[in-house]
Amino acid sequence: MRYHDSGGNGDPLVLIHAAVFTDWFVPLQREPAVADLRRISVTRTGYTDQAPAEPLTVADHAAECANLLRRLGIERARILAHSSGTVFALQLALDHPDLVGELVLIEPPLIDPLLPPQDRAAVGAVLGPVLGAAIGAAAAGDLRTAFDTFLAAVCGPHFREVIESALGPDGLERAERECGYCFSGEAPALNSWHFDRDLARRIESPVHLVAGGDSPPFTHRVIGHLAAMLPDTRTTVVPDHNHLLPLTAPTLLADLLRAPAVTP
Repeated sequence: MRYHDSGGNGDPLVLIHAAVFTDWFVPLQREPAVADLRRISVTRTGYTDQAPAEPLTVADHAAECANLLRRLGIERARILAHSSGTVFALQLALDHPDLVGELVLIEPPLIDPLLPPQDRAAVGAVLGPVLGAAIGAAAAGDLRTAFDTFLAAVCGPHFREVIESALGPDGLERAERECGYCFSGEAPALNSWHFDRDLARRIESPVHLVAGGDSPPFTHRVIGHLAAMLPDTRTTVVPDHNHLLPLTAPTLLADLLRAPAVTP
């Protein structure tokens, strides 16, 4: 795991990026509203270096994050995570609850452990072939096709324009270059992850669930399902945004974080 620590004496905020590429929270970090926070931006193992020789589980990635926080001397941090990053954040709260204050979870992924049971077959029918095609393209070395296939399905047809607008042409190129680990390592880890109502009840940290108003109904039902499972939640829907929300609405996200962190 790599990381960037802004330093300072502000309240610690850990940023856990979504799948595919690592720069999802770069626009947020430019916002004046978060300048007084100590921002620790993590890059999961496999994204910027050669993939690990032994496959890492969700718990392994969470343990890396926990070890990092302890090395940095951080006793408790607010966690901001997006999409698949929310899975690692939930596991961190399960395995290392002493380190976790409030969880702010943006657009949790449409995976079986988080979906209401009645939606699993329908989501699998839609996204299963997409993910299979992306994994196959990445395995063949065609990262551009893997990148486009997956993000078009998850983020809509204009994702390239949005990424380039937020991160610049170099950022778009870097995002495409980084995507291989998502399909070779992260997808299998997510596929083997287990989470249920009993585990959810163990998470004592307050959880702030955030969704884009333009995201599909399945996303909003995941939010509702999680809100019903977790002991302490609140929900914010950001109108006129979708899964690209960290890139398209960094100011709104910064405003959400401006409020004092909720602690258990």
